Order: sequence, then structure tokens, then C-alpha cells
Amino acid sequence: MRLWCNSYLRFDVKLCIFFSMNDTKTEKLPDALDISADLIIDTIPDGLIVLDANCRMQRWNKAMERLAGYSEEEMLGKPCAMLDFRSSETGEPLEQERKCLASGQPDPDRMKELECTLQSSDGETVYIRKYGRMLMDLEGRPVGILIIMEDLRPLRRLEERISGIEAFERSEPAPGRLVGISPEMQVVYNRIRLAAKSNVTVMISGETGTGKELVAEALHGLSSRKDGPLIKVNCSALSENLLESELFGHVKGAFTGAMKDKPGRIEMAEGGTLFLDEIGDISPLIPLKLLRLLQEHEYERVGDSRVRKADVRFVVATHRDLKALVAEGLFRKDFYYRVCVYSIDVPALRNHKPDILLLCDAFIERLNRSTGKSIQRLTDDARRLLLDYCWPGNVRQLENAIEHAFVMCFGESITVDDLPNDIHFSDVQCAEFASEPICQQQASQIYPPRRQPLTREVLLRTLEDCYWNQSEAARRLGVDRTTIWRNIKNWELRRE
Repeated sequence: MRLWCNSYLRFDVKLCIFFSMNDTKTEKLPDALDISADLIIDTIPDGLIVLDANCRMQRWNKAMERLAGYSEEEMLGKPCAMLDFRSSETGEPLEQERKCLASGQPDPDRMKELECTLQSSDGETVYIRKYGRMLMDLEGRPVGILIIMEDLRPLRRLEERISGIEAFERSEPAPGRLVGISPEMQVVYNRIRLAAKSNVTVMISGETGTGKELVAEALHGLSSRKDGPLIKVNCSALSENLLESELFGHVKGAFTGAMKDKPGRIEMAEGGTLFLDEIGDISPLIPLKLLRLLQEHEYERVGDSRVRKADVRFVVATHRDLKALVAEGLFRKDFYYRVCVYSIDVPALRNHKPDILLLCDAFIERLNRSTGKSIQRLTDDARRLLLDYCWPGNVRQLENAIEHAFVMCFGESITVDDLPNDIHFSDVQCAEFASEPICQQQASQIYPPRRQPLTREVLLRTLEDCYWNQSEAARRLGVDRTTIWRNIKNWELRRE
């Protein structure tokens, strides 16, 4: 049966293409041109698919191979459902074409230009613009579909970059090594700039891994003490005796092992900033000595009676709720009011998710320099996975995830498979944050790990139960989304 398609398809002249539905070889065009139809079709820069009356693929050009990652040999005779077309506008993008084929009456108005997505061989969601046209036999009856697909990924990346640039231009530049343009981070930047204008004691609060130390660095860098030292002390890492000696210093013979005079961190921070991290874990006796230092800026070395002056700016940080500790009698009230003169609250990463992709770009750039790799981007599915996760470890956990991906990735794009396994099951991880409004919807859809073998029947039933949403099916079955997609391909499952 010889078919022909007559339409403009983004060209200024009409295009006639001859196909044979019973033979995959394409006949030559008239001898006057001496050019095969295969050559013309493979020269078209956009993806081209020919479907028969059963929506099985009969032609697949080179551009389509580059777009979807499958060769023509792999796809001939396979159902078009393998590509998992999706559209936010109309649901199933090929539904109208199927209705035209079933009715036997072409309806060009139904087969309009449409933006949708398809699933590539590596599991990536590819954004395309689809142009559909009916294929007619010589008697004018519709017997197939010709589809042209334009790759929209470069356009979407450009739109994202322009959107990011516009948002960046509207916002104040991030101080220090901080990254983010979200409103939540803009509040942090503004409070840093205000605090930098004075020598007031600052308390930085936030969950572990949110970047409290970077906030302290930015505050020091913007202050009038930026030319002085920034000395950091982790109060939870030292015992009471060691912390006292580290902070105040000691004189020779002050205790066993004190063989000579040693200046403390306070003395080392003279003219600069002293950053006391994890102040909520400090020994109960240390605040007694720090109170005098904070109020009078005076201190004594351990074992010494000489009073020394300290020209130091104090910045403290904690991941604990100090107000609750004060109420429980676990933290001195007077010390709390001395350290909490001015506060900066660093938001959890799950509360400023628009900054996740900016942070990823910053980590990728840094790791490319340190590892010698040239990774350019995250795939769309990897981005979606990172944005869906609740990040209990915050920015530090995100940085570790990208470092993990650099070990696994050998191409130019980080895929879902390159990311740590615990991120793949984001619903379970979000359970502990179910009280957070942003995570309530995710935490309400937790499913147990897979307890039965993944058979063709089990997968088909699960896909039908969740309306062929592959991500949802993966969560219900306790497997990766790529496993769902691979089995759909191997078992040739299709949506009825």
C-alpha cells in the first residue's frame, strides 16, 4: 500500500513523501531528482515518526534517534506508547490522532501544534513541540499518522537561564560564598548587611547543614573588621577543660602538661571576629566565664591573674532551640540574652527550594575545577528529583549528593542513576517533616517497599491503578522510575 502525506510541516513548499507499510525500505523519488526519500527524511533536522493504523512505528529518522536515543531498528513495529508522550494541556497527546484513525475521517483542526514531552532511552524527559498530520491512501482514507517533533530543550534551558538572570538582576548580590536568590535568602542577606554595620553580638540559628558558618564568614567580610582574623571554635567538639584553655589560653604550669604559655582563641581573634559554633552544646560552666567577656570584654588566661582586654566581635551559632532549653533549665537565661542580641535565622533548604538548582550549578562548577571533569548539567528528571526531596541534611547533604554524582557520572549530564539511593525514595524521607506545609502532600503518599516480584501483570495493574503515572508506579512498587520505564519497553506494555 502506497501512502502519501500532503502538508506544510514548517516548510514553504508542500512535501510529498512515499512510504511502503509492508516493507521498511523506502522507494526512490523520480529519476529526475535521483535522490532517495531516505536521504531526504534523514536530512530533516527535526524528529520524524510514521505510525500505522495501530499506532505502531513504521519510520524513524536520524534526528529522532538523536532525540529519543533509540535506533530505527529498535523501534520499527513497536507501539508508540513506549515513548510515554505527556501533555499538560490535553492529557494524551496522540488521543486526537487515534480518534481520527478510528473514525476514518481526517480532522486537521484536531491535530494542532502541541507542546508535550516524551521519554528518552536513558529515562530523561524530553520537551518537544509536536506537529501531527494524517497519512492518506490513494483513495483518501486515513491509514496512519506522520509526526514531526521539534526539540525544545535548548529553548527551555535558555528560558531558565534568562529567568535566573532576571531574578538575579532584581535581587541584591549574595554576600561571601552564599548562594541563592529566593526571598527567604534575601532576608538573610539583608540582616547580614545590617549587622555588619555594628559590632553587636550576633546569634545565627538554623538546622545542621544550612550554612551558618558561611553566614558568619559573610558577616565578617562585610564588617569593618574584615582585615582582622576570623577565628572559629566548635564548642561541641571540645571537653570543658580543653574548651576553656582553647578560648582563654593558659600560662605555664596552669595544669599538668602546660609546658609553656599559650594564647587562646580570643587573643588570636584580636581586632577581628570570634565565631563560636554550636553554642547550644557548650558545657554549663563555660558560660559563667564568657558572661564577663561578652559584657566587659575582659578575660584571664587559665592559671593567670592578669586581666586582659579583648577587642573582638562575637558571633555565635546553634542548631538548637535555645528558648526551649532556657525554659527547661538546660541553658542559662542570662547567657542567652547576652549572645542573642541580634539574630539571623538561616532557613532550611526545603523552605527555599528555588535555590536548589543554583546551588547545584555552583557545586558542579567547583567540582569540575577540582576533579578535571566537564559535567555541564543535570538532566530534567534529576532536577525534578532534587526539587521533590525534603533535604533533612540541607545544603551540606545536597553538596554531598552532587559529589556522589561526580563519582558515578562519566558523561556530560548527571542523571537520576548518578544520585544517591536515599534521595530516590523521597516520600519516606519526607515523613519526619510531615508537619512542614511544603512536605505534607509528599508525606501523605508514602508507600511500603516492594514485597512481591515485579512481574508483567503486577506492573500493568499498578500502572492502570495510577493512570500510567510512571513516577507514582515506581513509588508504589519501591523501585526506581527507570526500572518501570525499562520493563514497559521490554514487555511492550501500552495504555489501553
